[in-house]
Amino acid sequence: METDIRVFDWDRLLLGLPPKLYMLEIAFKIVVIFAILMLVMRLMGKRGQRDLSPMQQMLLIALGSAAGDALLYPSVPLAYAALILVGVTLVTIALETLAEHSRHVRDYMESRPRVLVRDGQVDFDALKKERTTRRELYAELRMKGARSLSQVHCAVLEVTGDISVFLDDSCEPDDEDLLAYVLDPDNHTVPQREGGTR
Repeated sequence: METDIRVFDWDRLLLGLPPKLYMLEIAFKIVVIFAILMLVMRLMGKRGQRDLSPMQQMLLIALGSAAGDALLYPSVPLAYAALILVGVTLVTIALETLAEHSRHVRDYMESRPRVLVRDGQVDFDALKKERTTRRELYAELRMKGARSLSQVHCAVLEVTGDISVFLDDSCEPDDEDLLAYVLDPDNHTVPQREGGTR
């Protein structure tokens, strides 16, 4: 099957097929898209610049796609990109405002925080529902200073995906099960303390 494309045509590979002056058009698009994204950031407010909620993660994907298409493809006009960027942002803000006033909408859109560890007992049903592994959980616990599961008063998977860990400072652990299987993997297994199905 014959085509008009020459293999290893460095001009095509590096600069593409459109006229060389198209690079100036791309530069102009970059400036315009950047200005629109700055507007989007202002609309989202400071909270949107911290840990992302599920809605903001979807917004980020949509923004990346719309901005990328406008920059890459000559056939995508800036007006379409601007409409998509601002429109999706306004819909997200409207849904987040609605979620602030309706618990049902909030729970559907962002779910709820879930307790993964309570008084040193891991809720493996909660781990399974949240598609989190024991190794991921134990790594988070270690990063928050826990040496043993018995030190963990409570660990909560937040809607942002972070795990908040509350340690029992009065508890001095009998063992260091969270460290032992990492420091001496041949003689220790992953801690297995099970909890309820709350």
